[in-house]
Amino acid sequence: MKALEKIKQLVGKFSIDPKEAQQIVCHVLKIEKVQLYTRNPEITSDEEQTMNFFVERRLKREPLQYILGECFFYNLKIKVGPGVLIPRQETEILVDEVLKSKNLIAHTGQRILDLCTGSGCIALAIGKNIPEFQIFGIDISEKAIKYAAENKVLNNVKNVFFLVGDLFNPFKEKIFSCITANPPYVKTGQIHELQPEIKNYEPLEALNGGIDGLIFYRKILDGAKKYLLKNGLIFLEIGAGQADEICAYALMRGFEVSNVVKDLAGIQRVMILKNSKADETQI
Repeated sequence: MKALEKIKQLVGKFSIDPKEAQQIVCHVLKIEKVQLYTRNPEITSDEEQTMNFFVERRLKREPLQYILGECFFYNLKIKVGPGVLIPRQETEILVDEVLKSKNLIAHTGQRILDLCTGSGCIALAIGKNIPEFQIFGIDISEKAIKYAAENKVLNNVKNVFFLVGDLFNPFKEKIFSCITANPPYVKTGQIHELQPEIKNYEPLEALNGGIDGLIFYRKILDGAKKYLLKNGLIFLEIGAGQADEICAYALMRGFEVSNVVKDLAGIQRVMILKNSKADETQI
């Protein structure tokens, strides 16, 4: 059977999304999309068996990224699997905003802290594009940090360093010019409403933001002033409808709200804060 014929079979017989069918076939054959259509290679029986196995898993609503063991984020190949959150396209907006602010960040220093780093996708995307900066990624999950470390090697990023820890704890002698974070922000009571791919497979600790979804934002903003230089910036990915409450809390903690950026769906997705006044207790 030819590769393109196999894709048609997966779409017609199993109702697999055409793009996902194409990804499965290309992954198993270890070819790029362009080679699929220019060469249309023959599939061996072993390759077809592997494809069918992947389809069986996908029909059980397992995320395709876990099945393939990888995904792409900001032109980087990111390894993922059970125990680590799958990078989302909307998170690329946060990276975009950091890169746009490169010169502003550099005025206060060249050290960035990425909290709740997970697969390391944010830290690695920033590090790959700003090699002169030093970036630290932190996550409480040892499994996530193992993936992040693999992704660092896979993408040959030299200026990013990953550690296991709870938010700021490992960095008591570090001062940063920028903090980034995509923390858990789903309300506990709404997790059951998520798609099966998310609620049944992705790690609960990477999703659960507490009763109101804001517990980690408060923790981050409560501690950030001790680790962020004056005029340093914070970039937060936020959930739908959370901007007003996070903004109010940030103002209460002494931060200036510089901007709130919307995603392609018009949802306020990334909040940018400025530490316009340094904390007297800053380390």
